[in-house]
Amino acid sequence: MSRSGVKVSAIGLLGSLVIMTILMVPAYADPTIKPTSAGTLNISFEPNPATPNPGDQTELKISFLNKQNTVQQHIDYKVSLTQGDNQVFGTPVTHTAEGAVTIPFQFQSAGTYQMTVQVVGILFQPIPPETASFTINVGNTSSVPEFGPIAGMIIAVSTIGVIIVSKKTQLHS
Repeated sequence: MSRSGVKVSAIGLLGSLVIMTILMVPAYADPTIKPTSAGTLNISFEPNPATPNPGDQTELKISFLNKQNTVQQHIDYKVSLTQGDNQVFGTPVTHTAEGAVTIPFQFQSAGTYQMTVQVVGILFQPIPPETASFTINVGNTSSVPEFGPIAGMIIAVSTIGVIIVSKKTQLHS
């Protein structure tokens, strides 16, 4: 009887650990996709990390998507980043053959930033400028804290403790 009880506990423990592992896998934000002002393209934007902190290196990932939501190659664009009325970063008109670009940037202070992507050419053909704007929150302290591996270990130890205590009390009943 106790041998099968131990097997059940081992299976229960293994199942608990699998569930905790699934729950502890870090979540990543999905990119934000917005149409340009005239609707010719969709622009996908994803900062990495999703909520940057001042002083940390951030990647601003931008993809230009056609109507089928696949990457559109050969785009002429420029990017500007503002905080309030102050422009903190800007590019001249630049070309991406791949249709996607990652811009490294380091935010200097916490707050809300506005990134504007302006498209001025597609497939080597000039178009009237079209824009899409995205909001970036830097150093947002009101977000839900992420729990690291220590929280997972605490849950695992607690689960094992509950199983051991329950088995010992069943043996003495």
